[in-house]
Amino acid sequence: MHRLFLALLVAVLFPACESMDKEKVVITVHSQGNDMESPKTIFRRNVNGRTMIFKIIPEFSTQSVSAIHPFPADDGTYGVTLKLDFKGTQSLDIVTRMRQGEILMTMVNGTVVDHVVIDQPVSNGMFTVWRGLSEELVTLLEEKHPSITELKSSSTFLEMTPSTRKEKKESKRNAARDAKVKEVEDKRRARGEFDPEIPDGDVVPLSELLKSSR
Repeated sequence: MHRLFLALLVAVLFPACESMDKEKVVITVHSQGNDMESPKTIFRRNVNGRTMIFKIIPEFSTQSVSAIHPFPADDGTYGVTLKLDFKGTQSLDIVTRMRQGEILMTMVNGTVVDHVVIDQPVSNGMFTVWRGLSEELVTLLEEKHPSITELKSSSTFLEMTPSTRKEKKESKRNAARDAKVKEVEDKRRARGEFDPEIPDGDVVPLSELLKSSR
């Protein structure tokens, strides 16, 4: 059943050219549905001992994630805070304004991992999955998404969360580059070799830093 449901989600969420193998972690967040809706658009899952109805098409998914912040959960698994792109932020804002008192349920690869009760509007594009991810899944997410603290604006002049696939890839590359630069600078500082005439935070070519660190 889980495989069938996951296959359906992938078919809905990802273009035909996008194979499931490329999306090793599929996170989907679903709002509640009801019996009046078409059976083809809803599914049932157990939440706290109650069978509840949810919409198959999620409010937002992995496609809308721009950055992440994983953390250990109380039950020994991992949770993760998601920073959503523009489209995901809009979807989260709308559903939390219109469906207060209802449940948002999170699934990872077709398995229910967490749910939250909507108690207030969320307009900042931040959504937290509080539990249910394995260390392996977190590692896979970290390979694809930068940390929220490393997220760079996709615009030179405005504060814009990366939204397109290209912007998200560039954000991840930039975060990795900046981490490498910081690592080299820290090593130079530890050896007393850091140039005091270059203020912290100024852009220095990585190639020059790597040369000076040898």
